Amino acid sequence: MTNPNAVGRIVRYAIAVGLFALPVVADTTCTFQTECMEGEACAESGFTLAIDAGGDIITPAETITAGEALSSGEARAFSGASSSGFHLVSIAGDGAARYSAHVPSAGLTILYIGTCTETG
Repeated sequence: MTNPNAVGRIVRYAIAVGLFALPVVADTTCTFQTECMEGEACAESGFTLAIDAGGDIITPAETITAGEALSSGEARAFSGASSSGFHLVSIAGDGAARYSAHVPSAGLTILYIGTCTETG
């Protein structure tokens, strides 16, 4: 049986951060094939986001003012905060990527696993 409180939190989170993919145009586009919600099994995903030349993270719901937080060799990481929570995107040299969103007000963390490609 599904916990109605958990379902409600997930729906509210989906609306808050725009888990419904819309096309974005930026210098790096990321597509995430796997979504892992805290406390639940991972599932397939088609979530996309972009990172612009200034390092901002662009999701379908919001643009998160960020910047290149770290780099190590060819790997890069971008982080920022918004009204919905805290965000981190890490991209390996081969394009393998992780995006995590932490939403303290909902007691929720979500992890996406996928790939990023430079588009500009």
